[in-house]
Amino acid sequence: MTITDINNPDTWAPLMPPDDQAVAPPPPPPAPAAAASSQRAVKALAIIAVLGVAVSAFMIASLAVFTDSASVNDNTFTTGTVDIATSPTTQAFNPGPMSPGDEVVAAITVTNSGTLPLRYAMNSTTTENVFAGELRLTVRVGVASCTVANWDLSGTEISSVGTLGATTGRQLFGNPAQGAQAGDRALAPSVNEVLCLHVELPITGGNISQGLTTTATFGFEAEQTNNN
Repeated sequence: MTITDINNPDTWAPLMPPDDQAVAPPPPPPAPAAAASSQRAVKALAIIAVLGVAVSAFMIASLAVFTDSASVNDNTFTTGTVDIATSPTTQAFNPGPMSPGDEVVAAITVTNSGTLPLRYAMNSTTTENVFAGELRLTVRVGVASCTVANWDLSGTEISSVGTLGATTGRQLFGNPAQGAQAGDRALAPSVNEVLCLHVELPITGGNISQGLTTTATFGFEAEQTNNN
């Protein structure tokens, strides 16, 4: 039996609560902040993984559709051609020795042998200037009869009377510069026209050209008319 001295605290017995009022144990200390953050990260990763699986499943489901395709084949592109041809190709004139007052004619057929519409110009270049300067050349188109007697009775004059040519060249009609120029002649593909050339040594000519020879080259320069 314990003797309690009321004046001596060392002898005091601890007060015990009644049996039906037991004291609850203290709550556990809160989890460290690092542990809580780790738990949140795990939850976030789990959510991302679930979302990734869902998106992958959606994409696979989206690709599982009927498809088809078509094509247009044989798309071929070809360039056209500019091709001018003449007949004859050489020696339209060969009159022999001329005397003042003589006239000669020659027909030259110009053809568009290409696949594109064209326009052309004509020039004449001679081997010398004295005799060529005495000879007079005229060019007509659409002449019904290209003869000395009838060359000027029909058709249209497209190169008025002038010298046969010059060593530096004489432009008979049209202009070889790019683009449409005054006097240019137009021809559609596979179309031709006949030029009637008339050359005369005037009766009024003097002895300046006696015994001389000159040779003329007629040049034809063509270009496309489309987009030009």
